Amino acid sequence: MWPSLRAGDFAGVEPLSGEPRPGEVVLARFDDALVLHRVRAAGKGVLSLRGDNAPAEDPPIPASRILGRVTCVRRGAVELGAEWDRGPSRLGRVRAVVRGRVARWLGRGGRP
Repeated sequence: MWPSLRAGDFAGVEPLSGEPRPGEVVLARFDDALVLHRVRAAGKGVLSLRGDNAPAEDPPIPASRILGRVTCVRRGAVELGAEWDRGPSRLGRVRAVVRGRVARWLGRGGRP
């Protein structure tokens, strides 16, 4: 979720009241991990999520797997206001693509 969230940040998550809206950052439970990703689309109990700088969207996920929405972020000793949510960046997407290609080149997986 860089640049919105960085390594070492603490995210405050509140339970949902209603369905999450596109643009909100939510905590989702996938089969093998908990992730903080942005809602890209929502409808009929299914959500489309994507990390701000991920090269592709995650597989569709049932709304029942959303644990809450991020409401605040603490970076070091400072609680950030609304400025924590910067949204996706072009530089971050380029970094994600390059990282994936290097990982595949080194034989460490990555997306096709």
